[in-house]
Amino acid sequence: MAAMMRQNLFILMPVGIVLISLASCSAPAHVGEYPNQQRMVGKSKSAILACAGTPQKETTEGRQTFLRYYREAPILEESRPVGKGSFATIRHGCWATVTLTDDRVVDVHYRFVPPTFDASNDCEDIFDSCQ
Repeated sequence: MAAMMRQNLFILMPVGIVLISLASCSAPAHVGEYPNQQRMVGKSKSAILACAGTPQKETTEGRQTFLRYYREAPILEESRPVGKGSFATIRHGCWATVTLTDDRVVDVHYRFVPPTFDASNDCEDIFDSCQ
């Protein structure tokens, strides 16, 4: 009986270590300030629509308008080469919410999908042509 319990412990111990390691990785990625994100502040709605295109969703609340854009990582970015093959990584993307007040951008907020993966490059790509 004791030998069987010891054997189960040796089997479950690595599983527990892996689970603890994965749990420690699940903190949300830090959403900082990025160059394209900052360049949008002050631009007009028409300028944003001209360079970033039609948003996934547009809503208005009083004097504020919210433009929501989404960009998912390209398929090739979602696999990593290993030796002679590759393995799939996490599918990821980024929501960018542009807040306008009186037709001018006052804020651009990025939200990563999943929140634990820094997908800022995907949101930055939305506004690449907005120079």
